Amino acid sequence: MSKKIIIFILLAMLYFVVNKYGGRGKSVGRWRIVKEILDKRGEKYSVIFSERRGHAREIAASLTEKGSEKKDIVIIGGDGTINEFLNGVDDFSVFRLGVIPAGSGNDFSRGLHLPRHNPKKSIKAILDGKKESVIDIGVVTTNPDSAEKKRFRFCISAGFGLDALICQKNETSKIKTLLNRLHIGKLSYIAITLATFIGMKSETVRVRFDDGEEKVFERLIFLSAMNFPAEGGGVRMNPRAKADDALLSSCAAFGISNLMAFLKFPFVILGLHTHFRNFHFKDFKKLEAFSDVPVVVHTDGEYGGEVKALRIECESAKLRIIF
Repeated sequence: MSKKIIIFILLAMLYFVVNKYGGRGKSVGRWRIVKEILDKRGEKYSVIFSERRGHAREIAASLTEKGSEKKDIVIIGGDGTINEFLNGVDDFSVFRLGVIPAGSGNDFSRGLHLPRHNPKKSIKAILDGKKESVIDIGVVTTNPDSAEKKRFRFCISAGFGLDALICQKNETSKIKTLLNRLHIGKLSYIAITLATFIGMKSETVRVRFDDGEEKVFERLIFLSAMNFPAEGGGVRMNPRAKADDALLSSCAAFGISNLMAFLKFPFVILGLHTHFRNFHFKDFKKLEAFSDVPVVVHTDGEYGGEVKALRIECESAKLRIIF
């Protein structure tokens, strides 16, 4: 643990983790608004700026060491910052999490019906601390039976196929950069989705659920494991998903051409596809998926590699949210 973070821990029990470069400066701008309110109220707090990729994970590990003091931690950033932080947590029982969204998608805040465009309202609600919610956490293990296995937590969604390809492209997309400059960054997911349909290859994937059901999805377009109903800036992959039921909720699209999937995508955005043929929905605690060729994986929109086998499950630990 760095000396800098040790000093923070000694000084206060209210911590702010701010993505220094998040949202093209939006995170820092919202931190200034929050800081003014904190100072006016005479609150005791500490702030740590996440300054590079992976830094939020390191900060989380330092602040949530098992046996450390109880604390409230507020993240000012987007879904990627939240995901990175969660993947560094050592002990979920030592903290509660508050979120002041400053990303382009903000599906975490959308899923919990938190204010997405009003940092003043967000921080006042967090400081008052009158409401608390306990939500599930998902875990993806890639190549679970090999020495190369990797483990990733997620709180919004995970999956492979179309949505994972979109997330991979979204990280370096010029479309996203342009739309962010126009302050309509949430549309980047939809724009890149439409572009991804062209030339996308579908594969056959075998899936085994924890209740024993096995499915073979031929010409799989995507398989998503949802904790919240929506991902990608509000695309309602599984409107039935609940973040507090100790289950994850899958949605698979399969057995259709790219063109037909493209035509049905507007219905997916609105969550009106739950009775369509070639869509499969199921609540589960654990699933295992196998493909003959590598498929792209994502967790909360973060690229997780290309693998032939993975396991997705609901973790026993829970995340406490203050709002």
